[in-house]
Formats: sequence, structure tokens, C-alpha cells
Amino acid sequence: MPANLPPEAKKKWAKVLEAKTPAEKIKALEDFLSAVPKHKGTEKLRRQIKRKIAQLRREMELASKKKAGRISFFIEKEGDLQLVLLGLPNSGKSSLISVLTGVGEYGTSTPFETKKPVPGMLEWEGLKIQLVDTPSIIENASRGAAGGPLILTMAKNADGILLIIDLSGDPAYQLHVLFNELENFNIVLKRKEEKVIIEKTRGGGVVVLGTLEKCTLKDIKDMLKSYGIYNAIIRINGSARLDEIEEAIYETGEYKPALVVATKADISSSKVHILQKEMKRLKLELPIILVNTLSLAKKKHKFAELIGRYFLKELGLIRVYTRNPKTGAVAKHPIVLKRGARVIDVAEKIHSSLVKHFKYAKIWSDRLPFSPQKVGLEFVLEDKDIIEIRSKI
Repeated sequence: MPANLPPEAKKKWAKVLEAKTPAEKIKALEDFLSAVPKHKGTEKLRRQIKRKIAQLRREMELASKKKAGRISFFIEKEGDLQLVLLGLPNSGKSSLISVLTGVGEYGTSTPFETKKPVPGMLEWEGLKIQLVDTPSIIENASRGAAGGPLILTMAKNADGILLIIDLSGDPAYQLHVLFNELENFNIVLKRKEEKVIIEKTRGGGVVVLGTLEKCTLKDIKDMLKSYGIYNAIIRINGSARLDEIEEAIYETGEYKPALVVATKADISSSKVHILQKEMKRLKLELPIILVNTLSLAKKKHKFAELIGRYFLKELGLIRVYTRNPKTGAVAKHPIVLKRGARVIDVAEKIHSSLVKHFKYAKIWSDRLPFSPQKVGLEFVLEDKDIIEIRSKI
């Protein structure tokens, strides 16, 4: 918790917020860190800042190598979801993606066989899920070992992560390594119920949505002003004290939804309790999918359904299927939108002219008292709704 930071440190944090390039951010963070006093109340903050500096340095190094043409680890996202597979050597990543998507090599037992990312596509109810196999993660990957920063950057840029654990090995050790390396790279696997979210705005002053505890709006404005923040929306879940709002300024970890895929369950299913015990120790509440690779081909659809449903929920996404007004045919591939999306969002995705010439839309859904139901542009959609848009021309 940032306890009693001196004015000089607060001013230097304002420079951090203004920094644009990685080099500028590193300089600003180093200046800020030098102004943060060393005591128990600032230990967590100092750790977070040091990790952020190390991460930015690795990103600069990677950018330099990319510019020199020495590496090519970027996989362009295709489909609706991109999920990166992370695992230690011989965890079964390559076999998994080969069986599920038909790409890569199946059944190899050579460590570090995967030298570069291998993408493949899995489908479920028209949803296209891109799975990306990656080179193996080892200890100290976040600090540069075995190309770790490249792999972890891919995980950070993806929609979600599949943690591949080999049950024939030591599942506790594998999960421990993956968790630590992700955390050291500022990737957070635990969904944090954020009590306070601060959104900087270009104008409008400071607006508080929620209840203040033992402080006033003036106290909030004065505190933010000391950090060089004059315009912001403060969203509070329940009530919050001044120190809790101040702590939210320094949040650096990035949450990434993940689930655990335990391979070789047919060989060592008895070790699942070891994996569960380690998850409990790490306070990780993630689903575990047990996989028998040899029989996975027959259960491919079930696997796709499990990961599809989970990541749609975690990412707050819905699927909307369009219906052709002339033929009545419903598209097999859905439009994927953020939960809370309206008819206007679908219209804009199809063609901007549909909004301008919008007449009405028809919705087919089991949740409605009758289908189809005629609605307007502001109608809020839900998962698996079928929509037909009619225009004036």
C-alpha cells in the first residue's frame, strides 16, 4: 500500500503517467522509485515498480531484435478467440494441438521440439478458436531464459491462456513454475474483484461513482491533484477509503483468464489431487480439464465446448447470429460482441449504412415471450440471439 509517499514521489508518478515510449517509461519509473522511501508500507509498491521496469526493458530488447529481423514470434489473431498454450517441456502441448486442430506434430517426446509458435483452429457452434502452441516454458523464463519473454508476451497479447500440466510428471512443480513466471511478467491469473477503478478522462473534472468512506470529494480531488490527475472517473464497488483509492493509482498487473488442461490423465489420474493441492496453495480457482490424448479425437467437440463457454464467460463476450432478410438463412459463424452490446453494434459491424437507414430489427431468442420480436437500435442482445436487420432502402 502506498503509505505516506512524499510530494516529490507523487510528482514523479505524474511523469510516469505522461510517458509514452518504453524508454520514457523506464526513466520515469526509475526516477519515481528513487523517490519512494524504503519501509514496510512501500515494499509491495517497490516490487511492482521493479517488475514493471524489468518487463519494459525486455520489451525494448525484443523490439530491437524484431527490428533487426532476428526473430519472428508474432502470430496474427485469426478467428474469434486466441488462446495460447503454455507448458513445461514434454507437457503434451504439441500432441494436444495436433489432435484438436490437425497441425503440428503428434506424439513427439523430444524436449524443446517446438521452436516457434504453431497456430491451429478449433470450431464450436461456429465460434472459431485459434489455439497457439508455443516453445516450452522453464524456470526464469520471465528473466530471459529459453526465449521466455517472447512466449510470455504472446500470452499477454492473447485473449486467454491454457496451462498445460503433465500428470505423469510433477504437477505441483509445473504449475508453480508457470504461475511464478507469469506473475513475474505482470500477468495475473486471479480475477481480482477490483474495489476501485480509476479511469482518466480528458475533461469533466473528478467524478466519483460509489460511496466514499471517511473522506470527501475534496479529499479525493486534492489527492489526485498531487499526482497530476485533474480529470477522472472513480468507480467504487461498495465503499472505499482515501488510501484505497490512492492504492488503485499504482495497479500494474494485467488479468488474463486461464484454465488448466491436465494431460496424460489415462496414465496418472491419481495425481490430480496433487495439482488441486498446489492450486489451493496458490489460491487459484481455475477449472481443470482432464485429457486422455489418445481418446481426445473422439471428444474434440466436448473439449471445444468447455473452453469456448469458459472463455466467453470470462471475457464477457456473447455470440449473435445474423439472419438474411431475403433467404431466411442463419449465418453459421456468429458475430462476437462484448456483453451488453445492442442492435446498433451489430449494424455497425455489418455496414455503417445500416445504422443510417435502419428501419427495425427482428430478434429470435428462447428468452423472449415470442419470436421474432421487432426491436430498435438500442435493444440489448444476449448470447445466441438471432438477428435480422431491415433497412429503409
